[in-house]
Amino acid sequence: MDVKKAVAGRRSIRQYAETSIPQEHMEDLFKALQLAPSASNLQNWEFVFVHDPHIKDQLVQACYLQKFVAECAYFIAGIADPSLKWHTVDITIALTNFTLQAVELGYGTCWIGAFNESMVKELLAVPENRKVVICMAFGVPQTTPPARARKAIRGFIHLDSYGRKWQPAS
Repeated sequence: MDVKKAVAGRRSIRQYAETSIPQEHMEDLFKALQLAPSASNLQNWEFVFVHDPHIKDQLVQACYLQKFVAECAYFIAGIADPSLKWHTVDITIALTNFTLQAVELGYGTCWIGAFNESMVKELLAVPENRKVVICMAFGVPQTTPPARARKAIRGFIHLDSYGRKWQPAS
């Protein structure tokens, strides 16, 4: 699959099939995380991959009752040192690499921004000096929702200065 297809095919998956992920696929996905660019190449990221059903059940509460958290193959917590300026950007870039690699391999993901950080930190034994920046569900999609409507490119791209809208080629 090429990148254009992976970007177009990515969906937020909230229904997962019960199945395991082969170790070689997990290694490909970990490599996608490892190869992500980061500020000053500090690679300010760590990830907790939660497979244990009991812990995932508890994480449903920490994620404000988003039930698909318990159903995914892995719940992922993206963790960084918040004292480094670009920690949120670095985690986001790394997990974007992960999502695109997941699409290529036939898996689905869902970004989870609504969570109680202190609960997630406690459940996953994350040190106090680290921040849980973002979470993600990952696994085999049970169903894939259709693409949702998107803004027109002209509606959010400006050329040279704000307000000068991009003009498509005729």
